[in-house]
Amino acid sequence: MNSAPRQIPILGTPVAVVDYDSAIAESVRLAALEAPAAVAASNTHIISLARHKKDFGRVMRRFDLVLPDGMPLRWALNVRGANLKDRVYGPYFMERMVRATPRPWRHFLFGGSPETLAQLTERLKAIQPDIDLAGVFSPPFRAWSEEDETEFARTISGARPDFIWVALGGERQERWIVDNLHRHHRGVFMAVGDAFALLAGEREFAPRWMQKLGITWAYRLWQEPRRLWRRYARFNSLFVYYSLRDTLLGTPGGLRAGDRLPSIAFLGSRGVPARYSGFEVVVEELGKRLAARGHEVTVYNRLPNFKAPQPVWEGMRIIGLPTIPTKSLDTIVHTALSMLDALRRRYDIIYLCGVGNAILGRLAQAAGMKVIINVDGADFRRKKWRGFARSWLQHSERWATQSSDCIIADNATIADRYERNHGTRPEYLSYGLTVRETPVHCGELDRWKLKPDGYFLYVSRLTPENEAELLLRAYRELSDPLPLVVVGGDPYERSYRRKLDALATDRVIFTGLRFADAYVELSQNARAFVMPATIEATRLVLLDQLGMGKAIIYHDCAATREVLGEAGIPFSPSEPVQSLADRLEWAKSHPAECATAGRRARERAELFRWETVLARYDAIFERILDQPHHKT
Repeated sequence: MNSAPRQIPILGTPVAVVDYDSAIAESVRLAALEAPAAVAASNTHIISLARHKKDFGRVMRRFDLVLPDGMPLRWALNVRGANLKDRVYGPYFMERMVRATPRPWRHFLFGGSPETLAQLTERLKAIQPDIDLAGVFSPPFRAWSEEDETEFARTISGARPDFIWVALGGERQERWIVDNLHRHHRGVFMAVGDAFALLAGEREFAPRWMQKLGITWAYRLWQEPRRLWRRYARFNSLFVYYSLRDTLLGTPGGLRAGDRLPSIAFLGSRGVPARYSGFEVVVEELGKRLAARGHEVTVYNRLPNFKAPQPVWEGMRIIGLPTIPTKSLDTIVHTALSMLDALRRRYDIIYLCGVGNAILGRLAQAAGMKVIINVDGADFRRKKWRGFARSWLQHSERWATQSSDCIIADNATIADRYERNHGTRPEYLSYGLTVRETPVHCGELDRWKLKPDGYFLYVSRLTPENEAELLLRAYRELSDPLPLVVVGGDPYERSYRRKLDALATDRVIFTGLRFADAYVELSQNARAFVMPATIEATRLVLLDQLGMGKAIIYHDCAATREVLGEAGIPFSPSEPVQSLADRLEWAKSHPAECATAGRRARERAELFRWETVLARYDAIFERILDQPHHKT
């Protein structure tokens, strides 16, 4: 398996130790991934600017690959042992890349005037006659609105390119790529600056001897002295100044921390791999993606749930600690022990799962760590909590506003309530989902003697607030119904499970907990997914079922309607048993309409991809790390 190239920080920006061949190989590897990526051909101007402007430095550290476009960068890398024989000049890199990637690889050109793009297109076809040019786009010469950006993304994504070549000018193109990467599911965005104009023949290349001496800038200054002299005077000087300063005095401490992505520890979940509830899925999906990006990610697992935790899983370090496995003490005891260990290890960011753990955030802040709390809805309203536990959760909402650097609410309803009751507006950030387009066949349907499109599906913990009882009461009203598959369980709700067993008919199948392919196969083949709960939160299972592309019948409430929009099939909360029974009877008799509802759900799923969520988290990390630390 290919690994990413070595990177060496130059003035705080990690620059890849690559030549043309290895840069092409890494770009092709990135293009094969089911995630967007960013590559920049950067010269001393961009590297100096990234050091000089803190926010732009963060932009450049978001790139997957920064190529040493200028000779001074090659020299700086070689001083640190890179042993590079040449730079990777953006226009030459683009030329070689196009030559190396004929069909079925697809290219898209973004930037430049229509005339430049027309000339460039002819030049690229001459370089590679078998090029698949998926599209070209000359954006308007004005400030771009959100509607513009959405349309740009739609145009690019619709062309299904592997490589998107971007020429908008230094700094602007890098910022545009990073700001818009979350809008795309895949494709490598290449910031190549002057490559369009040079390859199109609008300007001449500097003589080779000047390029080898590292004075291409002098040739450009001779071409456009009035426009460029201030830029070169400033940024060439800054490059020399910062290089000498760091050589003599060392890299500033804050910048050394910025050379790596922040370390993150997840506390409060049961652990990974996900085997229980929504928080575990969030930690798994978010954690493995952050680890793949280069973050140091640690997850604290509960030993009764994970008796022999792997030391590393999906790039995440796993630390197993014990707890007291009772409903009221399980989470807080394990999180407290995890926090004590975290205080010793000193992560950059603590991510607390669940508002009930909020009081522990103050300990992390006192130790200089930043704290994110995902509050996950109105926990105190859940039927399983009473007495002291309910009071604790109510007080925890106020503690969350005092003991965190960022509160995350997965639903606008929750964010509105925190602002109204506590004077704090949480970051409204939904969970993500994975679109499941490839059919799964692992024998799960055969195991339960089920037919494709021939049953209803319920997936959740079997606890009172998830309203499986409501579903079973409605199901009893049906005559000759489709089978009902109930996926889930809960070790603390044995009496509730006995109640469900008493309500179930012989057409109800309790599968227990199902994971991975077994869960996916059951989900992909259901006639409809049914969600009778009305909890004030975005249910992760709801997002997951959106990604399955199946019809969704749901108990009408603001939080669920916010997620589904017009893609779901609601039943009325005024007479829920009869209304749900009517919806189930309708779904049994209308398979084609259910299929149409499933297609609407699949379209709606595009709004919640994990790639979009990850981009939002990047912005949150940057913001809270720039905030001053709390004083105790």
